[in-house]
Amino acid sequence: MRIHSLTIDNVRGIEHLELHELPETGVIVIHGDNEQGKSTIMDALHVVLNQKYGAQNKVTRPLRPVHRDASPSVSLTATMGPVTFTIEKTWFRGRSARLAVTAPHRETFTGDQAEAKLDEIKKDHLDADLLHTLFLRQDDLGGSVDAVGISSLTRALDGASGTEGAPGAEDTGLLAAVETEYARYFTAGKGDETKELKEARTELETAEAEQTRAQAAAAELDSFVSSYDRAVAERDRARTELPAAVAEEADLADKALLAAEATEKAARLREELQRAGEDLARATGAVDARRELADAVTAAASELGRRREGLEEATAAAEHEKTQLTEQGEQLEQARIRHREAGESFRAARTALRLVESAARRDDLAAQLDKVGDLNERIRALHERAAGRQITDRDVRAVEDAAAEVTLQRALRGQASAKLRLTAVPGTTVVVDGQTVSLGSEAVAVELRDGTEVTVGDVTARYIAGFSDTSDSAAGEDKVAAAELTLDDLLADLDCADLDAVRAARDAAREVADELAALTRERVTMLSGADPDTLAAEHARLSAELAEAELPSGLDIPTAAARLRDAEEAQDAAAEEAATLDAALAPWRDRKATLAFAELSARIEAAEAALTRARENLAAAEQKGSEADLATAVEQAADGQAAAAERFRRAESEVARVDPDLAARLHEGAVARVESLRAAATRADTQLAELKGRIEMATGAAEKLEKAQAAREAASHRLDSVDRRAQAVRLLRETLHRHRDVVRARYAQPFADQLGRLARTVFGHDVEFALSDGLEVRRRSIGDSTVPLEDLSGGAKEQLAILTRFAIAGLVSQDSGDGQVPVPVVIDDALGSTDPSRLQLMSTLITEMGKNCQVIVLTCMPQRYERVAGRTEFPISELKSTGRLL
Repeated sequence: MRIHSLTIDNVRGIEHLELHELPETGVIVIHGDNEQGKSTIMDALHVVLNQKYGAQNKVTRPLRPVHRDASPSVSLTATMGPVTFTIEKTWFRGRSARLAVTAPHRETFTGDQAEAKLDEIKKDHLDADLLHTLFLRQDDLGGSVDAVGISSLTRALDGASGTEGAPGAEDTGLLAAVETEYARYFTAGKGDETKELKEARTELETAEAEQTRAQAAAAELDSFVSSYDRAVAERDRARTELPAAVAEEADLADKALLAAEATEKAARLREELQRAGEDLARATGAVDARRELADAVTAAASELGRRREGLEEATAAAEHEKTQLTEQGEQLEQARIRHREAGESFRAARTALRLVESAARRDDLAAQLDKVGDLNERIRALHERAAGRQITDRDVRAVEDAAAEVTLQRALRGQASAKLRLTAVPGTTVVVDGQTVSLGSEAVAVELRDGTEVTVGDVTARYIAGFSDTSDSAAGEDKVAAAELTLDDLLADLDCADLDAVRAARDAAREVADELAALTRERVTMLSGADPDTLAAEHARLSAELAEAELPSGLDIPTAAARLRDAEEAQDAAAEEAATLDAALAPWRDRKATLAFAELSARIEAAEAALTRARENLAAAEQKGSEADLATAVEQAADGQAAAAERFRRAESEVARVDPDLAARLHEGAVARVESLRAAATRADTQLAELKGRIEMATGAAEKLEKAQAAREAASHRLDSVDRRAQAVRLLRETLHRHRDVVRARYAQPFADQLGRLARTVFGHDVEFALSDGLEVRRRSIGDSTVPLEDLSGGAKEQLAILTRFAIAGLVSQDSGDGQVPVPVVIDDALGSTDPSRLQLMSTLITEMGKNCQVIVLTCMPQRYERVAGRTEFPISELKSTGRLL
């Protein structure tokens, strides 16, 4: 397929776009900013070829224009095989379809007939899979291509691999039948069991499960009988041993009670011993506390004497510090006064400079605004001249074409129509169709059309054409009149008398436009990017400010600036002086000597208070008891502790003899044995009652087991039969697939050779590719480095996507009858991730590809394709405005 022209109306954001007279080979670069409609061009090609004009679906609904109530329409002129045609489709309101075939012979179809004829042409001359593959969209740049699925490429590979006419055309009927039979038993993907085989296996599993349950029921009946015998024996044993166990428990209970009483007595004596120890500790602590109080008095007196030694020196240092703060503080205050006065002078000088600068700016703005106002007035006058309908080159061409058509039709009519030649005495006149014609000795030819009237004197002759007349009027159409009417309509629409007037109006419009552009550029230069309203507002603000201010007389900008610099230097000097004095005063502001004196005084007061508290605490303790009283209390507490210890020792000996823990455990074991025997007898009675019922319920388990075994054998035989058929079809399918894969493997080498030849230009001479059975690229190797497709960089993936399409196009072109690629290669906004060096190499491949086929590139960055030789570039903005490729 070759594309000759494409017209798009009211599709998404495109109101109108035209592509005309596209070359049959070469690289065509259509470029524009994002969201200008480049991808819409590819979508329009798709819908006009593949969507019925009456379709209202998810493909056609997004075609509706944005913010306009109009119906999308697409017209395509193309060649498929020997057929050249124009298909026009409109969707939704006013939907229609028209197909005009111009070669090999002319035909016209409309509506459903047009759709049917287009389907017939596509079926005979277009490989839809190849069309889809070679229309490379942005979202296809990272994926691989299943090339074996493209029928035209398969035919080309058959010829290249020497298998033409052989298994390249696979026995699809046999494969389909095998796949249908295979689907009875296995899933197509993983080969899991399904349908008959799965049902047969499930039936066997169900029978085996039922047999297992019957076997378990029979085994359970046997276990119930055995359990009943064991329960009877257990009940009899428990009832026999129970009386002796009860007597043993009563004897061990008495012994455990005596042992517990001995343990309780020992616990009471342990508490007495603990209280005696606490009394001794309190008496000893009182002696230690009295000694600590005396030591505290001695330490407090020593600390007070040490603190008083530095009091005189600290007092003198604090007085000197106070004197320095007063003297240097007065000097700093005078320096700050001088700094404030210098600051006031600086601000006054700065205000004067600002007023002088504002006055100068106000005058400059006034002059600039006057010039801009003059330009605006001239531009307004030109806009008034340019108002209304402006005649363009397109209008002139239309009138020229209409005038030429009138001349042509008149000449044709003059050659084809019948004529009446009239001669007479010079000065004689006749009337032809209401117009007076002068006659003379030379013959005057009057064209005869149906209804032509010639009046000679009182005689009027009217010409009536017969049925055999072949003139335009006989067919009901006057082409000269139609051409003249078209010309008159164009001149009336343009309000011009003739073609010269149209050309003159076009030239006048050009002059106005050129002068308007020159004045606009002059105004832009004069404004230097500023907004006139902003400049006027600034001028008004400055005028208002200066009207209320008192301008310094006789002061210019340089003088005011010099005064400002002098005032600033004086301010800086005063600030420096104040900072120097402030830094000198900083150490004295810390008041370290004053703080040290205050801290020492506070510590002396604290030491005096501590000595007083220590003496008071010692005196209070001596009033409560003397040191001799404390010693006597210690001796008495020690004797009481010794007596309590002896009593506790004798009690512990008695506890050891009776061993309370052992007695309690022996009694606990006896109680547990009695409870166990009673529970065993009760449990046996309960179990016997339950087992009796279960034995009665399990009657018939043997018969159920026999039936389950018979059902399992039947299910096993059926599974064997189905499995044999399933394994047979699996073997047949695997054999067919293996032979098919052998044939497909022969495709790989021609395709790999073609892809490698193209790829060596970009990736180097040692590049190789690993292909799948479907000729999808799986890995790329350069030298010893092999990288899977999914791990390649984004740039390498998009380069490989383009190379793969070029390889397919190159192979298919060898199989094409006219030596051309059956469909163009269309690339939507690619090579965005490609580095400059690879971009240069890709440009050489695109150039080479354009020598034999159409390569259409849609991009927002035409600079990427600057190295493509012989390319043709078209800005999409021009296609949407002029509608022609020039």
